[in-house]
Amino acid sequence: LALIESGKLTLSLEPVLLDDVMRECEAMIEPQAQKRDIKVIFTQPESPYCVKGDHTRLKQIVINLLSNAIKYNKLNGTVTVECRQTAFDAVRISVHDTGAGLTTEQLTQLFQPFNRLGQNVKEEGTGIGLVVCKRLIGLMKGKIGVESIVGEGSTFWIELDKTSPSQ
Repeated sequence: LALIESGKLTLSLEPVLLDDVMRECEAMIEPQAQKRDIKVIFTQPESPYCVKGDHTRLKQIVINLLSNAIKYNKLNGTVTVECRQTAFDAVRISVHDTGAGLTTEQLTQLFQPFNRLGQNVKEEGTGIGLVVCKRLIGLMKGKIGVESIVGEGSTFWIELDKTSPSQ
């Protein structure tokens, strides 16, 4: 976070094939999901997507969202990952969990550094993951957001501009 805020973090914005990123993320997150009996489903997009971003940082963001979705899920819960094109020539990557969901008050506090929304005792973490995600996606000229229903779960999403593999 300090590196990002200092302005010294450099990103390599180039075409990134989401299939590659998703496969890497799936392999990395599977042990954590198995340890917690969480089923992770990566839905197959209708066509391969390519976005403008930094491959490593995009993977870091998706891993963080997946890790949170597993960490704050219910026992034997599910995490579903979906990629789809938006109406504005962007691609949205959504990570949906079947956890407890977030209240309106918790949603307003989400992207604050070191605010773990009362999870300090239950789960490991520093409370900066989502802040880092928000800053990184901003550096890639993308967006991040969340929708949540208490008792049903949350969907965290990021959007990046769609591009072609050759640009």
